[in-house]
Order: sequence, then C-alpha cells, then structure tokens
Amino acid sequence: MSRLSTTFWTIIFGIFFALPFSSCDTKLEQEKVSEMLNDTLFPEHAEEVEMRFSDSGTLKARLVAPILDRYPAAEPYTIFEKGVDAYFYTPKGEVENTVKCNYAIRKDAEKLVEMRNDVRLENSKGEKLNTEKLFWDQEKQKIYTDAFVKITTAEDIIYGDGFEANQDFSEYRIFNIKGTVSVKDDEKTQ
Repeated sequence: MSRLSTTFWTIIFGIFFALPFSSCDTKLEQEKVSEMLNDTLFPEHAEEVEMRFSDSGTLKARLVAPILDRYPAAEPYTIFEKGVDAYFYTPKGEVENTVKCNYAIRKDAEKLVEMRNDVRLENSKGEKLNTEKLFWDQEKQKIYTDAFVKITTAEDIIYGDGFEANQDFSEYRIFNIKGTVSVKDDEKTQ
C-alpha cells in the first residue's frame, strides 16, 4: 500500500469513527434546543376555561378565564393573558370572595400569583380592594402589593400605597395611607 493510500484510509477511518461521537453532541444540543423552544414557544393553550377546585367533594374555588397558556418549562408557569375571574366558596357553597383582573401569571415553583391591570377583590363583608398590581403568596397564605390601593368599606374609602392581608381579605393593613373619605349612608341622613 502506498503512503497516499494509507493516509486516505486513515482519514476515512477517522471520519467514520469520529462522526458518531460528534453527532451525539449535536443530537444532545438539538434536544436541548428543542426542549427550550417547546417550553417557551409551545405552551399548553386553552380558551374559554372554567376550572373548579374541590376538597372532599366540596367546591372551594372556581376560576374562569378567556385564555390560559401554561408553559411547562424547567420552572413551570401559567399566564392568563386576558385576565381571570376567581370565586372562592364557603363550606355551604356560597361565594365568599371574588378576585378579578385583566392579567395574571402563576409561578408554580414559587406558589406565587401576580395579578395586574385593574385588580378587583371583594370579601364576604362587601369590602372592596382596587389596585393595579396584587400578589398572592399561596405558601404564606397572604396577599400584598406595594402599589396604590383603594379600599371601600361600608363606612369609608381609604387610599394608600401598599397593602397586606390574609388570603381571604378578612384582615388587612394599608401602608402609607394617603386619605380617607367617609361614605354617607342615605338611610342615616334622611
């Protein structure tokens, strides 16, 4: 065999031997890219969503949303791009609290829900919270914001910057109160 022939076969052997190893890296990289694209570009999509949450056959909450996009990434999250309405029920099946907003995102690993854009919360006493941003920490069972808030009760309208409450909005604290307006009851003034 000539020297040229030996070199030729060495190169051919090297290519065929090295090719499978290089394609493993390429396949692994392609799988990683594909997984990343699926996680970010191809969410689980649903329209006209109604979800019911129950415990031992008792309805606890009902969630209604025009669009739900769930991203099954390494840290999964769910986006309610066009808003969500949530209803929380008493053991007797009566609506206890409602939350409505025009946008929400739930980060599964953190058990944190961020609601934005015209957030409205009403509790069983008829007290109402209005804000542009509200967080619900499901782990700590707290709701809070550092944004401007307006709370309407039967007697007052209270304005402030920042708010914290238990998750059913039965006990709350307003930070940096900016003003209070007394609401006059028509029956009392007549």
